[in-house]
Amino acid sequence: MGSSSPSDTRRPQLRRHEVVADLAQQALETDDLDRLLDDTTATVAESLDAEYCAAFELRRGEDELGIRQGVGWHPDDADAATVPADRDSPTGNPLRAGESVLADDLETDDRFSRPDVLADHDVVSGVGARIGSNDDPWGVLGAYATDEAAFTESDAAFLERVADVLASAVEADRERRELERECTRQERRFEAIFEDPNILVGLLDPDGTVVDVNGTAMEYVDADLADVTGEPFWETPWWGVDEEVRAEVRRWTERAADGEYVEFEADLTRPAGSRYTLSGVFRPITNDEGEVVSVVVSDRDITERKGRERQLSTLMDNVPGMVYRCRNERGWPMEFVSDACEALTGYDPAALERGDVDWGEDVMVQEDRQKLWETVQREAGEGETFSDTYRIETADGEERWVRDYGRGVFDEAGTLVGIEGIIADVTERKRLESKLEASERRYRTLVEHFPSGAVALVDRDLRYRTVGGNPVDVADVTTEEAEGEPVRDVLPPELADELAPRYEAALNGESSEFEAASNDRVYNFQIVPVRGDDGDVVAALGMSQDVTEQTERERYLQDAKSQLEAATEAGAVGTWEWDIQADEMVVGPSFARTFGVDPDAAREGVSLDRFIAAIHEDDRDRVEREIEAAVESCGEYETEYRVWNADDELRWVVARGRVECDETGDPVRFPGALTDITERKRAELELQRNNEQLETLFEILPVGVVVADADGRLVEANDTAREIWGGDVFDADSVAEYDRYSVRRVDTGERVAPEEMTLSRVLRGEEVREPDVYEIDGADGEPRIIEVEGMPIRDETGVVTRGVVTVTDVTERTETQRQLAESERRYRTLVENFPEGAVALFDEDLEYTAAGGHLFDEVGLSSAGRVGNSLYEIYPDHLLEEIEPHFEAALDGDANSFEAEFHDRHLYASTLPVRNAADEIFAGMLVVRDVTERREYERKLEESNERLEQFAYAASHDLQEPLRMVTSYLQLLENRYGDAFDEDGEEFLQFAVDGAERMREMIDGLLEYSRVETRGDPFEPVDLDAIVDEVLADLSLRIDESDAEITTADLPRVEGDASQLRQVFQNLLSNAIAYSGDETPRVHVDAERRGRKWVISVRDEGIGIDPDDQDRVFTIFDRLHSREEYEGTGIGLALCERIVERHGGDIWVESDPGEGSTFSFTLPAMDDDR
Repeated sequence: MGSSSPSDTRRPQLRRHEVVADLAQQALETDDLDRLLDDTTATVAESLDAEYCAAFELRRGEDELGIRQGVGWHPDDADAATVPADRDSPTGNPLRAGESVLADDLETDDRFSRPDVLADHDVVSGVGARIGSNDDPWGVLGAYATDEAAFTESDAAFLERVADVLASAVEADRERRELERECTRQERRFEAIFEDPNILVGLLDPDGTVVDVNGTAMEYVDADLADVTGEPFWETPWWGVDEEVRAEVRRWTERAADGEYVEFEADLTRPAGSRYTLSGVFRPITNDEGEVVSVVVSDRDITERKGRERQLSTLMDNVPGMVYRCRNERGWPMEFVSDACEALTGYDPAALERGDVDWGEDVMVQEDRQKLWETVQREAGEGETFSDTYRIETADGEERWVRDYGRGVFDEAGTLVGIEGIIADVTERKRLESKLEASERRYRTLVEHFPSGAVALVDRDLRYRTVGGNPVDVADVTTEEAEGEPVRDVLPPELADELAPRYEAALNGESSEFEAASNDRVYNFQIVPVRGDDGDVVAALGMSQDVTEQTERERYLQDAKSQLEAATEAGAVGTWEWDIQADEMVVGPSFARTFGVDPDAAREGVSLDRFIAAIHEDDRDRVEREIEAAVESCGEYETEYRVWNADDELRWVVARGRVECDETGDPVRFPGALTDITERKRAELELQRNNEQLETLFEILPVGVVVADADGRLVEANDTAREIWGGDVFDADSVAEYDRYSVRRVDTGERVAPEEMTLSRVLRGEEVREPDVYEIDGADGEPRIIEVEGMPIRDETGVVTRGVVTVTDVTERTETQRQLAESERRYRTLVENFPEGAVALFDEDLEYTAAGGHLFDEVGLSSAGRVGNSLYEIYPDHLLEEIEPHFEAALDGDANSFEAEFHDRHLYASTLPVRNAADEIFAGMLVVRDVTERREYERKLEESNERLEQFAYAASHDLQEPLRMVTSYLQLLENRYGDAFDEDGEEFLQFAVDGAERMREMIDGLLEYSRVETRGDPFEPVDLDAIVDEVLADLSLRIDESDAEITTADLPRVEGDASQLRQVFQNLLSNAIAYSGDETPRVHVDAERRGRKWVISVRDEGIGIDPDDQDRVFTIFDRLHSREEYEGTGIGLALCERIVERHGGDIWVESDPGEGSTFSFTLPAMDDDR
């Protein structure tokens, strides 16, 4: 035996210190990480006398370690072998343990499972140390041998020191790569600012010196880039030689240099002399310390928009009425009022715009407000043009009649937020029409006048009972020929096949709408149910309307909108680069602030989800889909959307980029540029509003409008103008050709030469405010009387560029008396033939002045015998005492409904006031319907329901009594003779007890099922969030036992029975927990608004349901599983269906085996629910 000196023991330790020092020095000097890892593993293997050594790298997003570099391994294993990164692996354990791990015998050590790659190399012992910090480990350095206990604690300590050296080298490598990426990103951001060719962009130093200008801006000046670079921005050619303009530009620049965001607008001149207008911003660019390092100037040319504004202003000044725009609120607060307001109302337009004078409170006659509000909400709310007549009181107290023509203004969500239109004085016309309107009001009380198309009332036999309007357009019959005939006999077969099922659906309470073509015209059909005062459907109403011109206008507007959107441009505000694999998106400070993200965090890189969250909720899903499509295809990406910035301001942006892929086709990077187009969007909206105002005026004006250019060429004429004159009048090239048309002065009959006509005078600069009155021959050969006024349109220099004249047809006034007589005749005809009841008018003495209807014939009375007689002469005292107050109330302005017995008939009657054009009550109306059969049916139905409920209760009581006796005797057997039973006997006895208990539960469930309709509580507002919270509290024990995860979204308030809705959620949530299978139950409850209904869904991840069995789950007592598998009576889902149907809804299930189930049901939304 020999001995060793202390120096022999210290020599290996000193050698290892030298190895660590050498490797540390190499780590400091090299930027090749793989070379360092290769040298390290070779040195460690030699120092520890290990057969294998490797640097294992933790793969991002995976629970595995792969060999980055190593020695001793088979070549195939060195490239592809992996080991688990968990505590059960001797290699992965150091990642979690926080210290080196030593294993003497992997075959017997119960701490570890030997990975395949170690087993394949016959590794028995090993040692490993973590590379990197505990919070952010890079990997593991490991050494291995085929002998047991080949390594010591000293070896482990040495390996830890080497791993620390590698950790510092890995961190240095990461920092170096990040610096390289940041440099690349900065270069790309700078290039992106000037890549967009559609705006004028300039880059300035804080002192205002020009650094760079893009090509678009240089096109506006007669200079080269070198001429302006280095010059003060306010002295460059864009701003001309006007010292005041230059001083203003200098102030804008200095404000931006102080950190202010400066918006501006300037009128400038091109080198060729043409004028143009720029609108833009001075935007400061700051560094990380908040210091302004440069200023970006971006602007756009808005010359065209300014021209349209001038044209609109000229037109509004010459429209025969007051042009307005107001908010859709009951007071009609005005946002814009034309100068014609003062002539119409006596009030200053500015007073209305400021709110000093309120249109609804101070100008309108209060009795007319509600009617106008309902008209606007109904017609404008559906996207239609509306018109209504009402009274106003001028500033000096004079009462006038006006006609309001307008249409709605909608926001991006489709909500009616404003009204645009024109208000014209129709006081004179109303005076002439007063008698006509009094008669028309009585006529409309029975049948609503339908102006363009046809309207029909269809009974339950699908026969036409009342037909109005002009049905000839869609069916070759008159109104008289159609009434009383079946629908299928009147209409063409193809149209009848479409309409007949819709009438049947309407009689069942469903409304529908569709369009169809006939005789080269397009018609809109609406079919709706007609309900009585008790809510029951009594008939179906069908309406057809010619919408050919409207359809063509909508197509034109859509094309114009698409062209406008394609032409708009914007300025760049930032760039991005997204590392797709790491999900790290790096952006500059301005980009980050646009999305409300911390600039410091964005510079280091944050998840794409942080930016997605700032996108407007209505755009978010679409943008995510477009990003996914670009990543999947490695292609181009461009989209527009809205985003909330750091100041909670909604901004419009356009994003453009391209996904870059590696050599294998996998997406790795996604760089791009973001452009703020908010100003462009605002300009688009402003231009769109101007165009819409112009088109609205052309569409809704009750007068014709004709526009000609300065040379007399006819540019435009609205439909009203063409309808007034007709023929090919407005197809002429110019007004000079009008000598072929007969235009005569009304007072003298003298022919008017083209050069003397109103339009010619206007084009010469004359303002024709007093109308010229002419007689013309219409296209139909009939003479017409027209009034013509006009004004010239001038450019900014005062030169006349166009002329506008308005043409008003005043011929119609002569038709008033004829229409009055015709209206009276129609009214009398309807009264005399009133179907399924009777109708009568009575005066202030309660004497009948008109009466008619089929009810008189049915009870054997003469309607003529009623006219001229009072209530006191016709009805017995006991009936008179009951109905007289209702007749008196109608004459006081109140409408009432009541029921009475007369001539052995049960009658439902309504009394209502009838008003004249001055809104004064001059008569009362009685409308009577015979409801005898309906009341008898309701009585029998109530008796039947009562008998059914009594039967259900008796059956439940009678069935449960023997069950209780069976259960009692079974328990008695068990208590007295339990010791006498063997094991089978006890099992049989338990089966009997369980069977009786299930029978009791089924009877209770059946009774509860039968009482859903009769024993439910009245409907009232119910908070579904509170209902679900109560159910979850009741199920808390089951939830805890099953470790269930139940989440809920915000649920709505509905009208319903709180107790019954609680049963629905109780059953659905209990089933979701019970049928979860072997997995932890996961259940989610949410709600979605669909029209006038809420869809409530309960979604689980359980065992699912076969599609063939899904209809069975709602059948009472029909079970899909045996009781040994799952408990239950088979009644719960049937009870849910019954309750949902009582609430007017539907319930269904969507499921696949093994994929979970979603049970959904609908509930009607509350009227005030948003």
